[in-house]
Amino acid sequence: MELTELDKVVIVTIYVRGNRSKKAHFPVDFICKGFPSHQRGEVKRRVKKLRKRGYLSIKPHPSGMSYGLTDEGWRIAQELEKDIRKMK
Repeated sequence: MELTELDKVVIVTIYVRGNRSKKAHFPVDFICKGFPSHQRGEVKRRVKKLRKRGYLSIKPHPSGMSYGLTDEGWRIAQELEKDIRKMK
């Protein structure tokens, strides 16, 4: 199954906000920041689907769950960043 545009944006958002680190994890509410308010519910659903598909990992946190990129998600984020740089 291919990634949707929203999936790609979510992956790149986590990648950039984590300063391109594999170890960075963020709560879903922080991932949703910067998206229009009418899209936040869909972003939360996409985060859960990306987790099920193996692109995001989950880490328990006292205030809830945090999500970070798996090795596969990180690799895809790097490829997407290269594509974005080519477009500029």
